[in-house]
Amino acid sequence: MPSSNRILEGVRILAFTTGYAGPYAGRLLANYGAEVIKIESKKGGLDTFRHYGQHKDIDAAPRFIECNLGVRSMAINLKHPTGARLIRELAGKADAILQNFRPRVLDKLGLGDDVLRKANPKLVIVKLPGFGSEGPKSGYGTWGFNLTAFSGMTYLWNHPEQDRPIGSQGVYPDHLGFVMGPTLMVAALLNSRRTGKGVTVDLAQIEGTAYALGATYLETSVNSDDPKPKGNHYAVAAPHGCFACQGEDRWCVISVRDDNEWQSFCHVIGRPELVGDARFADAQSRLDHRAELNAIAQQWTESRSAEEVMNQLQAAGVPAGVVQTGADLLKDPQLRHRNYFASFGDSLIGPFEIPRSGILFQSMAEDPLRLPNRLGADNDQILGELLGYDQAAIEQWRAEEVLT
Repeated sequence: MPSSNRILEGVRILAFTTGYAGPYAGRLLANYGAEVIKIESKKGGLDTFRHYGQHKDIDAAPRFIECNLGVRSMAINLKHPTGARLIRELAGKADAILQNFRPRVLDKLGLGDDVLRKANPKLVIVKLPGFGSEGPKSGYGTWGFNLTAFSGMTYLWNHPEQDRPIGSQGVYPDHLGFVMGPTLMVAALLNSRRTGKGVTVDLAQIEGTAYALGATYLETSVNSDDPKPKGNHYAVAAPHGCFACQGEDRWCVISVRDDNEWQSFCHVIGRPELVGDARFADAQSRLDHRAELNAIAQQWTESRSAEEVMNQLQAAGVPAGVVQTGADLLKDPQLRHRNYFASFGDSLIGPFEIPRSGILFQSMAEDPLRLPNRLGADNDQILGELLGYDQAAIEQWRAEEVLT
């Protein structure tokens, strides 16, 4: 049976990536069969995630491992003329470049788009800069948290009565970037094979994030309104919110959107008389009295487990869901049924489980995820087998700190 991990077999990608968005995009491409060669160097070019965690071994940082599964490693000093030359040679044998460095970093090293395409006119180059490659803010250093704030998401992700933005711990610009990047790369590769010409994709993470908030920007543009945080309020549902349940920090979200769901909700909570209450006669009336409804819902949920609340309401056709913690997710029967977690019994950080990509191809078997190779582990094989250099040349470059 063919494996879903082989659908990109034969595609070779050079990855100049650091942090989250770029490396995870490389992980997804490698997961489905692409040969992803990550280029780093101890001479000022290591992935920043190698320094996250308590391990002294730079190959044992958990965040780095998470983002670079299945990726090969080449340790080469890009600031050395020979190192830059070897990368240009590798570009001639690659299909694509993936990078999320600041704009013009590779240009200054003699590895700009035009230079690389001299060796390979069909080369696809996908860039994931925070603010894009051009513009007054293009040189800013960015992380997911400050891009989330800049996009307006941090401000909107809040309750209206709070005195300061709260936002979320999630770095959504990174997540959007590492999904959109591989998608656009595959499209560009198809175009390259059809036309014989490469293309550069400049995917600004901030623009990808702003795109996800399109309705909010449209409201501002059309109505000249400044959208405000709404918390759990929803303009077409009441009760609607996140309600405390039995136990420490246990919650369930509930959304009652129409008359049928309202009637079912009233019967589930043992308050059928509320159906005839004039305050809650229709959807607009319920919205006008949503504070009272939320109090009624809270009184019912606080004496029950979050799972009981969800199961009873869902059985009656009322949307409800447990606010799950990481521990909940690890034992969730739905995720376990779909083999969502990949297990590693032996690694530099010990045994652990980690989510796979979340994509399944029906009638195709899944290959197991592979741990990232140690820094520079693939130097000899890539330089020898791919570029044809002998061991003496490789050892000389190692002594000259070209390979480090």
